[in-house]
Amino acid sequence: MYYLVFLFMADHVSKNPMVVGLVGALAAIPFVIFGPFAGVWVDRADRRKLMLGADIASGVITGLLAIYAFFAPSPAVWVLCAAAFLMSTVNTVFFPARSASIPRLVLPDQVVEANSLSEATRQIVAMLGIAVSAVGLGALYKISPEYFFFAGVLANSFTFLASAWFIRRLPEIKPLEDEIEEAVELEKKGVWHKIIEDIKVGLRAIKNDPIISLALPINMLSTLGIAGFFVVYLALNRAWYGGGYSTLAWIEFSFAVPMMIGSIWVGRQTVKHPGRWFVLGQVGIGLAIAIMAICKPYWSMLLINAVCGVFLPLLIIPLQSYMQLAVADNVRGRVNSAWLMISQAMNPIGVVLIGPMLKYVGIEGSLITMGAVLMGAGLLGLLSRKFLDTVMPSLRSQAA
Repeated sequence: MYYLVFLFMADHVSKNPMVVGLVGALAAIPFVIFGPFAGVWVDRADRRKLMLGADIASGVITGLLAIYAFFAPSPAVWVLCAAAFLMSTVNTVFFPARSASIPRLVLPDQVVEANSLSEATRQIVAMLGIAVSAVGLGALYKISPEYFFFAGVLANSFTFLASAWFIRRLPEIKPLEDEIEEAVELEKKGVWHKIIEDIKVGLRAIKNDPIISLALPINMLSTLGIAGFFVVYLALNRAWYGGGYSTLAWIEFSFAVPMMIGSIWVGRQTVKHPGRWFVLGQVGIGLAIAIMAICKPYWSMLLINAVCGVFLPLLIIPLQSYMQLAVADNVRGRVNSAWLMISQAMNPIGVVLIGPMLKYVGIEGSLITMGAVLMGAGLLGLLSRKFLDTVMPSLRSQAA
């Protein structure tokens, strides 16, 4: 809920796509700056405690922001920027810790199913959050817009604290014995040597894998193409549908429902070649976004968003499961953080480009361009036989 509310408020107070893009860019920059260090931390500490601390920190940040919003209904742009930066800084730890934890909690042949369940439940809760915000916050925005931002961030503060309560119920996910020994050896060589060597380990693990090494540049190009999507989203919501919060939220809701169903469906499949699933999902989403350019009727925009929601699990879940299974536990956090760092480095560049793009080619041209970039990036996967034919680690013994 908070990211949608943040961007909506940035658009509301500025009416400037570049300001919306700035908030989005500042939400990406922490992954570039702090990502590698967060990955080292994830591989050296109890992942349960890191996730717990991250959720509590997010609850405190949004709680303080709610106090500010109570006295300042139209927040200053710098406050939105600072809050977006702080929230993403916390998530640089939470995201890799969550992803790296799943293989420690389930058997190898359950990883795809576990990721599917994780993604499905995330979308179910997202649907509830979006539906509540569309009805409740949407109505509040019409009746008392001065309390809209306050109510949105306050609700989010409680959700983060509720999440922390669930995480507290997880077992400890401490580093394995060989990971501790590795850390001790690196400590003897000095702090900076340790940090640099840790980062190199994560990058080497990416480079040496036939799927991750190609999926990363594809994801970089995709991130560059899609970075300004929410900026375009807000622009078309204002230009085509009147700019209300409810219309924006229901568009997001139409995306979340099929994604939840698609996530459950992927979990029931035998994902043998994750690279092929990745290409299919990438090209499908790119084509759907390009088609959005002709979807001005509101019902058609809802429909095409639903199509995007169907394809996204094909892109995310098989690749995420492969990364968790193919990468050793002692470097899994660093690989996840390096992935986020490198791919998110494209986000600020894409956001900077979207303002001029909207100005010169309009909403329709921007959607077609973004869709074409995503499809082109996905088709790069067809150039590598290894990328297409590599088997999911949990199925290799069966394939042999």
